[in-house]
Amino acid sequence: MRKYWLSVLASLLLVCSVPLFSILQNVMVTQDKPVSRQGIIDLRQWDFHRDGELELDGEWEFYRDRLLTPADFRLPAADQNAPPVPNIINVPEKWNTYLSDDGTSQAKGYATYRLQAIIPEGDAVVYGLRALNIRMASKIYLNGQMIGNSGYPASEPSESKANNIPYMGFAAVDGGRLEIIVQVANYNYSSGGIIQPIIIGDQKSIMKHREFALFVDGATILGFFALALFLLMFSKVKASRGITLYLGLFSIGALIYILTHGEKLIAAALPGLPYEIVLKLQLASSTLVYYYLLRYVANSVNYPMPQAVMKASRAITAVLLMIAVFIPAQYFSYLEGMLLTWGVVAISFVLYSMIAGTLQNRKNRFLMMVSIESLSVVIIFYLVSFSSAPFHYYVLSYEIILFGFVQAILMTRQYAASFLEVEQLSRRLLTLDGLKDDFMAATSSELRMPLQGIVNIAQTLTEGAAGRLNAQQSGQLSMIVSTGKRLSALINDMADFAKLNHGGLFLQRQAVDLHSVASSVIEVTRHVTGNPKLSFRLELPDTLPLLETDEQRLGQILFNLLANAVNYTQQGVITVSAEVKEDYVVIQVADTGSGMPPERLRTIFDAYDPQGASAQKLYRENGLGLSITQKLVELNGGEIEGQSILGQGTRFRFTLPVLKDPAAFLDQSYMEVTGWETAASSETAYNELGLLLDAECCKILVVENDPVNQQVLSNILKLERHLVITAASGPEALLIMQEQPDIDLVIMDWAIPEMPGLVLCQAIRERFVLSELPILVLTAGNRPEDIQAIFEAGANDYLIQPVELREFRARVQTLLDMRKLIRKSVETEIAFLQAQIKPHFLYNALNAIISVCPDDPDKATDLLLDLSMYLRSSFDFQNRGQTVPVEKELELVRSYLALEKARFDDRLNIEFDLPERIRELIPPLSIQPIVENAVNHGLMQKEAGGTVTLSIRLLDRQLVVAVSDDGIGMTQDRIGEVLSEERTEGGIGLRNIQRRLLKIYGTGLIIESVPGAGTRISYAIPRTHPVSE
Repeated sequence: MRKYWLSVLASLLLVCSVPLFSILQNVMVTQDKPVSRQGIIDLRQWDFHRDGELELDGEWEFYRDRLLTPADFRLPAADQNAPPVPNIINVPEKWNTYLSDDGTSQAKGYATYRLQAIIPEGDAVVYGLRALNIRMASKIYLNGQMIGNSGYPASEPSESKANNIPYMGFAAVDGGRLEIIVQVANYNYSSGGIIQPIIIGDQKSIMKHREFALFVDGATILGFFALALFLLMFSKVKASRGITLYLGLFSIGALIYILTHGEKLIAAALPGLPYEIVLKLQLASSTLVYYYLLRYVANSVNYPMPQAVMKASRAITAVLLMIAVFIPAQYFSYLEGMLLTWGVVAISFVLYSMIAGTLQNRKNRFLMMVSIESLSVVIIFYLVSFSSAPFHYYVLSYEIILFGFVQAILMTRQYAASFLEVEQLSRRLLTLDGLKDDFMAATSSELRMPLQGIVNIAQTLTEGAAGRLNAQQSGQLSMIVSTGKRLSALINDMADFAKLNHGGLFLQRQAVDLHSVASSVIEVTRHVTGNPKLSFRLELPDTLPLLETDEQRLGQILFNLLANAVNYTQQGVITVSAEVKEDYVVIQVADTGSGMPPERLRTIFDAYDPQGASAQKLYRENGLGLSITQKLVELNGGEIEGQSILGQGTRFRFTLPVLKDPAAFLDQSYMEVTGWETAASSETAYNELGLLLDAECCKILVVENDPVNQQVLSNILKLERHLVITAASGPEALLIMQEQPDIDLVIMDWAIPEMPGLVLCQAIRERFVLSELPILVLTAGNRPEDIQAIFEAGANDYLIQPVELREFRARVQTLLDMRKLIRKSVETEIAFLQAQIKPHFLYNALNAIISVCPDDPDKATDLLLDLSMYLRSSFDFQNRGQTVPVEKELELVRSYLALEKARFDDRLNIEFDLPERIRELIPPLSIQPIVENAVNHGLMQKEAGGTVTLSIRLLDRQLVVAVSDDGIGMTQDRIGEVLSEERTEGGIGLRNIQRRLLKIYGTGLIIESVPGAGTRISYAIPRTHPVSE
């Protein structure tokens, strides 16, 4: 019980100390305070240095409908412009009953107040006046000098300007009498006149009075601002149930109320603000203070507020706010009494609920008592304002801000207790969560191998490893494979998720080209999806800077977002775009799919969200994909957000930092290059001078857009004495291969600009088979989908970046050895085919020579020489190079035709259209088999024979070889058969020539034929000595 009474006394002392001080101050001042009588006040006994400033209360002269100046009062009484006999008015008081002659209430008009003060005789003293509240425009004269004004009083409403802001002025007075004249005009409010007393004093006391008022208002405003800021930030806590928001809005309303009352500091902050707006803000702020106070107490106190009161408060608040917005002040000011009444009623209900709640729950009793008592003081001062009794506004400010801070302390205590309980529960949850993550990490590692075995077994059974399957069996096994792959993706996500939660996943930051990574991921997604109704677009600006991120993780982010888009877009467009904003690149993945409802979008990044967008049907069916994506983006220092409209599509936007210091990454990368070079050099120390006598130089094409990585690969390969050619993009690589077809190996980055790695691989395979030109792919992605796409595109092997030196050299050497063995096998095959001489051709040639021996021995000798030349060229096993001089090929052609001419005589006509001198190189046996084909299958199938024409044309950069005949010709179907079936007539056949031309130059034979009219077979190859040289 004793503790209870101590709490009561302490709360009363805290709440009532300031009001009691104000009351005592008024009482003490009033006892000896001089009061004006009949417009005159005697100040000779008042010492401003000792007693301070003085309120000029009492009876003032009042001149209605006149705006008089000091000059008017110096006119003789007989003058018609001289002031009339004055009325007497009490100040401070509204002038409504004094403004009309008959005593009826009138607010609008103008008048002059006059007061004469008797002061001590002596030297000149600077006196000052301070006006607090004069409605609505005023001007003050002190001993003939205008010392200040607020607004502009005038006799006509159109000329008057309302502005009721406290102001002060000073004038030097050296006589024994003061004359104070106040001009007042009001056309904008329901009451006018001097509402609060005018303060008089010497300069020091007046300045001190103003500074104290400014300090009180400023401190109150600062207190409410801090309280509102704290409460509004605290309102984001879910457990607040909105009570902190209501109290914060109450503080904002009180802040605006103080700004528009007292010293009205809003006018100093916004000098050009019309006073009509100030009046509207006064009404709106008062209304909001009452409303949010009611809402706060209704939600925070255990005793419920009656619903009728809450409904009435909402209706009254809405009406008052609409009045403040739409109705001019001169009309709604008549509701001032009603507003004060509503304020008293609202605070009374608040007090009722708080008292009832405190009686039911005595927890935090002291703070509740302080709140109740402070609100009680507010009501008392409101009632005092009804009676026009003097009171200090700072008392009202003190009580309101005391209530706000006490309630903030009360809430803080409640939240502290809640947070303590939550912290204890969180410790238990963290312990359980750690056990769960450890279990996930261990389980994912143990499940990966057996799961992969299941998938592989099912895959081999699907492909017929255990015999032929029917459609139902094949379908069931395909479902096992698909489910296993999704489960494998889930296991990989579980491992990443566990690493992210434990902080065990680290980024390998480097300079990354977004275009390269995005195009590669899009091609893989397109390949895996296989949906012709779904199209992908990549819209990136050309000036997009490099990113400072982990290339592999960036690919994982894009892949997860694209997988989500594919899942929700059966047909339409998926677009990847980007833009630069300050130091970040904003990347967007948008689709035109079905979209998702707002409730699903809110949980889209939650782990294990069963309806989340990361439950990709095609790629995975778990709630981890987008949760991991969010964590990876945040780990990169970015942010991610999703937007979706049901039925229209979904858009995800995330940010990644721009590479700020490329030089730093360049230096670091070159340090790595130096390290690689040192390691490579130490391994080849025995060959320090670069004399690898046993090695053959191979030509290797490196396709890499990063200049540092390009230099790294070039240095390693050059140490092995290989000739390295570099390209920075897919189109450039294809152009190099067109100009230099003798490349032995292609090493390419999977993520290159302009042309994704998948597309480049497919383009190379259209020209070269796996055995003719090996491809080694360097990729940052190690997902099964990436590896599958790499091999299906036609790559021979791959390496995961960053590359380990020994493994890289071993893979390169293995592919080059394979290439050499296959080339040797092909060359041996060509040599064997060269040596194939058909018996009937040799028999016919010898018979032809025998037949001419008796009659023409010289001709027989020439034919024997031609046969010898033909046989020597056919049996030349050493000539297995890719090219030979054209003249050597022509010698073989002439020898062959001479023998055939001897056989067929007039049935075979031969024409040559050749340049005078040919210094070009062509593939061996690339003309004679075509000529042989024209003779045997074109001309000799006709009884009359015909003419075969061999022409060679030298263009600027091309050599064109054409063999024409006027034989039986071929149909289009027959042309296709000739190039597709293996033929060996005349040595190696047309198909072999076609294959070699495509391999070396990328272009093959052109066959033009008309049945019955003849055939023309030609090809064009680059010149070895172009005209430009």
